[in-house]
Amino acid sequence: MGVVGESVVRVDAASKADGTLRYTDDLPFDGLYGAVVRSEIAYGKIRAITFDPAFDFSDIVIVDYRDIEGRNANVVLTDDQPFLAEARVRHIGEPILLLAHRSKRRLREAAAHITIDYDAQAPVLSMEESLALKQRLYGEDNVFKAIHTLKGSLPEGRGLFSLEKTYTTPHQEQAYLEPQSMLARYNGGRVKIIGSMQCPFFVEAALEGLAGEKIEVEQAPTGGGFGGKEDYPSLIAGYAYLLCKKAGQDVKIVYEREEDIAYTTKRHPAQLHYRSRFDETGKLHALEVDITIDGGAYVTLSPVVLARCVLHAAGFYDCGYIRVDARAVATNTPPNGAFRGFGAPQVIFGIERHMDDIARTLGLSPAVVRERNLPGAGSLNVSGVPIAEHARLRALFDTACRESGFDALYNAPPPHRGVGMALFMHGAGYTGVGESMLASSVSIALEADDSVEIRVGSVEMGQGTLTALPQIVADVLELPVGMVSCRTPNTAEVADSGPTVASRTVMIVGRLLAEAAGQLKRALGDYDSPDAYREAVAHYRQRGGPLQFGASYEQPAGILWDEDLFYGNGYEAYGLGCYIAEVEVDPVDYRVRVVRFDAYNDVGQVVNPMMAEGQVEGGVAQGIGYALFERLVYETGRVRSPRFSDYTLPMAPDLPKISVRFLGLEGPSLGLGELPMDGPAAAVANALGHALGNAFDALPITPETVEEACR
Repeated sequence: MGVVGESVVRVDAASKADGTLRYTDDLPFDGLYGAVVRSEIAYGKIRAITFDPAFDFSDIVIVDYRDIEGRNANVVLTDDQPFLAEARVRHIGEPILLLAHRSKRRLREAAAHITIDYDAQAPVLSMEESLALKQRLYGEDNVFKAIHTLKGSLPEGRGLFSLEKTYTTPHQEQAYLEPQSMLARYNGGRVKIIGSMQCPFFVEAALEGLAGEKIEVEQAPTGGGFGGKEDYPSLIAGYAYLLCKKAGQDVKIVYEREEDIAYTTKRHPAQLHYRSRFDETGKLHALEVDITIDGGAYVTLSPVVLARCVLHAAGFYDCGYIRVDARAVATNTPPNGAFRGFGAPQVIFGIERHMDDIARTLGLSPAVVRERNLPGAGSLNVSGVPIAEHARLRALFDTACRESGFDALYNAPPPHRGVGMALFMHGAGYTGVGESMLASSVSIALEADDSVEIRVGSVEMGQGTLTALPQIVADVLELPVGMVSCRTPNTAEVADSGPTVASRTVMIVGRLLAEAAGQLKRALGDYDSPDAYREAVAHYRQRGGPLQFGASYEQPAGILWDEDLFYGNGYEAYGLGCYIAEVEVDPVDYRVRVVRFDAYNDVGQVVNPMMAEGQVEGGVAQGIGYALFERLVYETGRVRSPRFSDYTLPMAPDLPKISVRFLGLEGPSLGLGELPMDGPAAAVANALGHALGNAFDALPITPETVEEACR
């Protein structure tokens, strides 16, 4: 039937377009609304909580940490983050109390009549203050995680140029369409959680610790995630659960946009110090990278974000000596977490800016410098293993340079215009031994009408899972894609296929589903049409064989990883990108407009070209926002730009036509979700540097930044 590679129309397109798809806040509801009372200080002890005796709290459901029957710990990688603060608060907005009532107005009035007294202490609000131990927030040194890698021997410096630069990247808001939202259903003493999330089994695990028993968790249609609904939904699900359990009624919590932006996780800010040694041709001989990322108040996912930073810090460039020292530190700001790219956009901005700085130092084209550092068959990556993708990367680079006419644009730019590039990769799947630890499994089932149902925990959050996974199964079974569907991810009903993160859904889950579909096909025997398939199914049912087929992840041969030495295959496979940006600068108001963007990608076989193009266009738009528009302002630990009127996102008129090309289509399908977010900021910054002859080393590059650079 060959439906992989076809631009099948999304199965949820119509319901999203006509508004009939029901998100969490649209679900039938006759219960209480929940709200969170939060810390107003960044660091200190809770001295007293006072409920105004003049206010009637008798009809308000109130929950504090003493109502927790299990552990007051949201366990992600560590257990340092409580669901509700007990004696100490570590960031503005940290939850202290939960309230529930049928009236939202009454909830607001009740919150206004609660006073929390603190013994405030001087907060740690920057990475510098954290490393200087202004306050001891975590361990002996405020470092959540440190990673050090070393490859090769430091060459002699004679005859080599040396360049040292620092690049910085800021917080970024995920800006999903649907805010964080969760509904707890009460039924005879049992609670079921339904909500907006990427990882139902993560939420189930968190609630098991909180409640002391397994709680059924079901994903509702989810209006975007971008990583913001990876770990954070465990917290809001816990709040809904606690209120529901105490009230004995359904409870719904839907964050206001202002609350969502101010207190949920963001992209980690980063300081990236690069020191390189290279010869007169631009060939790298040594690269030393020092990385510090701001984890915020709690560990959350910072250690694995840091690992991805390290593994992408040198790109895929050929260099005999690479040293990376990296750390994630604690501050008294809201915890940072997962965001599309997961640490790669920060360091790719660093290495790709640095490659342009080397070119500028030598007076060479950035394309020439990159070409001279392309890996070969003997090149090793930052974790000491051969770069298996070297031939694919060269083919991608050559095609991008040739088709975009990069050097012609670079050598003769029109006035106030510039062109820049970024050459990069993105590891698909979990870092290191993560996929083995997940041990994901999938299942498919023959339904009564002979259709096939996919039962996995992978969710649809806008990226096309409900369409792409059925395409993979239908392709193996040689059926129309309409004969395959996905069951709603519910932890009581589907296999734990791991979280919907890390660009792994098609590559890992899709591959396992293809294996399961192959089992079914072999069980049915030969057929050459849908009608013959139905006959084969009928015969199969008469034989009494199993109706459900499954597969589980097994690490491919040759994949080795040593976590202690940080050595080996950091990822099973990599997607590749070469992005070209052309920008124009208004000489009057210093606004920067991206006038052209060419995105060349190699992610192997593309399951659905139309959806894949959409993924790239969306990622590039998000990357351009990261480069030029999005600025989250913090003052004394508080977000001062918690509205979309203050936090500027690029709109359609701010974006160019994005030309998308896919190469390497003959290979196995790799991850695509995060790759297109990684390269745009570096390409845009390099183009702006070309246009103005200045280096732009810090994001975002606002008109004020450009004006200052031009003075």
